[in-house]
Amino acid sequence: MHVLMIECNPNGMAGIANALELGHDVTLISVDPDFYLAISPLTAGTYAHPNCTVVKSEAAFDIDELVALAREIDAENHVHGVTTYSEYHTVHTAAVASALGLPGMSVDGARNARHKHRTRLALDGVEGIRQPRFRAVSDPSEVESAVREIGFPCVAKPSDGTASLHVLHLKDEDDLRDYLTELEGVADYGRGVIRVPEIVIEQFVPGELISVESCVLANGEIVNLGLTDRPLSGFPHFIEMGATYFTGHPLQDELFATTTKVLKELGVDFGFIHTEFLLGPEGPVLCEVNGRLIGGIVPSLMQITSGVDAYLEVIRQALGEQPELPFPGETTAGGHWFGAPIDGVVESIEFDLDGQPGFHSALAYKKPGTTVSRLSKSNFDWIGHVIFTGADRAEVNKRCEAALDHVDLRMRLDVAR
Repeated sequence: MHVLMIECNPNGMAGIANALELGHDVTLISVDPDFYLAISPLTAGTYAHPNCTVVKSEAAFDIDELVALAREIDAENHVHGVTTYSEYHTVHTAAVASALGLPGMSVDGARNARHKHRTRLALDGVEGIRQPRFRAVSDPSEVESAVREIGFPCVAKPSDGTASLHVLHLKDEDDLRDYLTELEGVADYGRGVIRVPEIVIEQFVPGELISVESCVLANGEIVNLGLTDRPLSGFPHFIEMGATYFTGHPLQDELFATTTKVLKELGVDFGFIHTEFLLGPEGPVLCEVNGRLIGGIVPSLMQITSGVDAYLEVIRQALGEQPELPFPGETTAGGHWFGAPIDGVVESIEFDLDGQPGFHSALAYKKPGTTVSRLSKSNFDWIGHVIFTGADRAEVNKRCEAALDHVDLRMRLDVAR
């Protein structure tokens, strides 16, 4: 069968590689295919596979042109399923699937999940769904008045951001002034992804960040699979520093029930979904909804504990098959990311983890000679991770944190910067 992938993400190359191994044809549409070559070690082999076609297109983020391109590809080699692992391209994927008459999320549902201001407005006042007080504005000149209305401390975020990029905790006037200055220079997110103008200002809700991983089956049934904890770095930025995929949280039933209600209200009606909550003083508060499989290392954690390759199941579901679902098993899996303490050039990253209890794997993302930024602003600052297993998330998190002392990162200052 022929799978059309609308962009990807670096870890998602594993899904494409597995689909190729099963004998499927895969066409990847990307504005910058070389981006994946620089980040994922699987990319070169994937691109070289005889059943893999890479289409470089500057139109990958323009829905009308993308649909026209997809129709051309379908005419040459009939497309059986269309999907993505990219947060930036969930609406585009829904539009292409609809145009080709293939399984996929409704376009309105994809938009409601993709754009945070639409999520907030659609759920405003819905009984049983807690949201922070918020203001959604479309003109940067309105941000200041929105902040005044919500009050300090608050959180500012672009409506269509991802990976915590340009999401900031604002505590005072200085933070607000700096944020407005930063936004003036952000017209896009790179790789052809144009930023929408809407910005959401929200009441700051203290509490643990946790997400519900779900799958909406073709018949509309919502299956909540498990939970992912998300320890964060300190303010003002919200960088995710770890993740554990597990089951059994004291608030699990409430989180699952709220997620089901959220997805139904938004019209999110197909595929693997990632819904984030803050565990505030009064209970779970909706943070955001992502209309795609969770990113980072979590699909690998899912496979470790369940034996199910979630990347591949995304593709199988797009092809009209019933996906196998990665419920957490008896063994809990988790990982921690790490970054550089300074701006500089990586000389080496080495791990001394063999023999550590529960050690599963470790990976450095940056090669020697690579210039990196200090871990400070978003998940894009990660330069590696460690993964461990254990009896429960407390044990896994303890093992991951201890493992960071066994990462030998050597750098030199980049005097040019």
